[in-house]
Amino acid sequence: MSTALPTNVRTLGDAVRFLRERQGISLRQLATKVGVSAPFLSDLERNRRSTEKLDQLATALDVSVEVLQELDGRMTPDLKEWIAANPGMIAVLREIRSSGRRPDEIRAALTKRRR
Repeated sequence: MSTALPTNVRTLGDAVRFLRERQGISLRQLATKVGVSAPFLSDLERNRRSTEKLDQLATALDVSVEVLQELDGRMTPDLKEWIAANPGMIAVLREIRSSGRRPDEIRAALTKRRR
């Protein structure tokens, strides 16, 4: 399973399109494999829709589901619950946003602190 995506792939839709084209399969073929309509998949690739079918997409695109989850901008129910239980995180998220730092920079800083 390949997980390397180019740096210009920043959204779930970008990833789905890139991986589909890399495999040389049509939108319709992928839609059939995943169990969605071609128009739905087209909307997903254009970041107009979200989906609960990340597992099926990952299997069809031969990539780990974690790669797709990382690019999925939706918050999972467990994360929503955690934030609700820790309301101070909203202020932290605002600070992160205003810092202008990218997620990979923040992740690197957190990893460095754990060592």
